[in-house]
Amino acid sequence: MSRTLQIISIQHELAMSIGLDLKLDNMLQLFLDRAKKRLSLRSAVVFKEAPRSTHDSDLLCYPYDHRLDDTSDWLSEQVYDFTQGERTNTCRQRGDNFYYLFKIPKFGAISFERKFTPIDDIVLNALLPLFERLAVSCQACLEHQNLVDEISNRKAVEEQLRMQTYQDVLTGLPNRKMLNINLQSLLTNAEDHGQYGAVFFIDLDRFKLINDTLGHSVGDELLINITSKLKNCIRRDDTLARVGGDEFILLLSDIGPSEQSAVAKATKVAEKMIGITRDSIELAHCAVFTSFSIGIALFPSPELNVKKSIAEQAKQLVKHADVAMYKIKHTSRNGYLFYRQELQIMSAFRSEIEQRLHVALREDALELYFQPMVNVAGEVVAAEALLRWHDAKLGWVGPQDFVPVAEECGLIVDIGQWVLRQTCELITQRLDWFEQGKLRYISINISPRQFSQPHFVEQLLEIIEEFSFPHSYLRLEITEGVAMENITSAISIMQALIAHELFFMLDDFGSGYSSLSYLHQLPLKSVKIDRSFVSNIDQSTDNQVIVEAIIYISQHFSLECVVEGLETPEEYAYFHKKDVAAIQGFHFYKPLSRTDLLNTLG
Repeated sequence: MSRTLQIISIQHELAMSIGLDLKLDNMLQLFLDRAKKRLSLRSAVVFKEAPRSTHDSDLLCYPYDHRLDDTSDWLSEQVYDFTQGERTNTCRQRGDNFYYLFKIPKFGAISFERKFTPIDDIVLNALLPLFERLAVSCQACLEHQNLVDEISNRKAVEEQLRMQTYQDVLTGLPNRKMLNINLQSLLTNAEDHGQYGAVFFIDLDRFKLINDTLGHSVGDELLINITSKLKNCIRRDDTLARVGGDEFILLLSDIGPSEQSAVAKATKVAEKMIGITRDSIELAHCAVFTSFSIGIALFPSPELNVKKSIAEQAKQLVKHADVAMYKIKHTSRNGYLFYRQELQIMSAFRSEIEQRLHVALREDALELYFQPMVNVAGEVVAAEALLRWHDAKLGWVGPQDFVPVAEECGLIVDIGQWVLRQTCELITQRLDWFEQGKLRYISINISPRQFSQPHFVEQLLEIIEEFSFPHSYLRLEITEGVAMENITSAISIMQALIAHELFFMLDDFGSGYSSLSYLHQLPLKSVKIDRSFVSNIDQSTDNQVIVEAIIYISQHFSLECVVEGLETPEEYAYFHKKDVAAIQGFHFYKPLSRTDLLNTLG
């Protein structure tokens, strides 16, 4: 009777240990530990059948709790042979050890090892039903794990889709969609909290040039680097989003209970951001210089149309910051500007300029004026072609208004080609001016966008070849900024055109910070002293020192030195005995129409 109760007790305890955990390894380990204890086993090992393949030799059995000793391979072979047969249990003896093998249907097999003393047959038979139950529990664990894996995979896919929907892939920042959600939330809560917030529209200056000349990988590395630096300028709860190739938007919340305190806080953040680019940005294989143009719009603001939906207000607020950014970008760059109502008016004017400019170019409504340059004796020696535009609707539109618009929208390339053709036509028609020594050349301005066009050299030469005149009669003016953006590329372009006797003038010389260090590398014919140094030079000893240095440097490098922006007799008196090649300014001539130039030169 006691023997029967002992067997029932073993059977019951082992049965109760099955299915207590839905994790397969845990469940099996619990069963094996109980079996080793109740049956006085030296080891208990579960083998799982390997998935069947096309090669029978690949069929292996994998132990879950296998002791690493010299019996491992032998036992695996025994189990493999056992699983291929029909018997549900068997006993193998090796030395003093007895190995009992049982099948776990549709799962694998189990091995019990006992030393010296075999297990009673009655006990072995009592164990057989347990392995049917163990098989069911194993399958349940596997199905549960498959379900868990499926749910995890689905969640991972959903998270990936969510990230792709709301996150920028390159930088890991929120994208425009996520930004709009956060901004609408901030606008909804702003007045309730009694706190101001701000939207920063941040544009990375000269990014396109860096991307085009150094490659997209460098551009991507720069964006990632800049993202990291921008994050260091803001709080953890602020939202920094990437909304375009080189455009970021920052949302600041709770920056003050008054407009004055909000402006002070936003200014502090903006100045911290500007400080990021004071030094070069060190990348893996190069260092680049860049800067930020930042537009800032505060909220809540009386300029927001509260009759519109929150979504429309958010869109309007971003537009305000964009307008302010555009203004700073096309005046000085490397700075920040708070949105004002006047900027919106200017933005609307800019949009109208762009629309009308398309019409003007199509209808040939642009005009070329020419400002003569004189020698120190006041005799005309050259002229600069200047663009003028009188629109039927807008009236006279100054170059300072329409040229930046044309540059941004890309029309400047077509306009530049139009200026080139008109100038070449005039030179061809009045070759006598040049042959008689009335003019040495006429210069035209090459815009940054023109200069950076992939086929700039070929397109320019193609137009010039339509006309017949010595190429030295035409000069090409580029600004200091254009030359310094990528000096290696600039030199290559300039040398290609110099080979065709097309020479370059460097306009606005001295206005940048890197001119003197690179001047000797550029293949220039002449430099034009920036007008900021010429104005009231008779009263400014500082400007006199700078101008004297520029004239000396020009002589050293065998460059013609041209003075521009000279407007008063006092300024002329200062330059009258200086060694300069030409002087340009209102003191001698304002820009003349084509007809007036003909009358002036005869």
